[in-house]
Amino acid sequence: MTRVVFFLLGVALLAVTALGALWLLGQLLAGLGAFIAGTAGVLLRLLWFLAVAGLLGGVAFFLAGAWRPARTGPPQGAGCARARSPGAGRPP
Repeated sequence: MTRVVFFLLGVALLAVTALGALWLLGQLLAGLGAFIAGTAGVLLRLLWFLAVAGLLGGVAFFLAGAWRPARTGPPQGAGCARARSPGAGRPP
């Protein structure tokens, strides 16, 4: 009879241990899922930031390239005879 009681206690202990291990595995998987979801959210916000920053940077680059200050007076070299001579710009 003692062997039967020990056997039943062993089976119960094994079942409780297996249920505890299964619960612990569930907790680990839930934590891993929360970590993955949080990481995906952070990466999505980073992608959104980079897209907006790239778009605004492209607009700024376009506007900086398209902007030219207003020039007053004749274009450079138009009224200067030295600028048109073949030796212009060389030291004497």
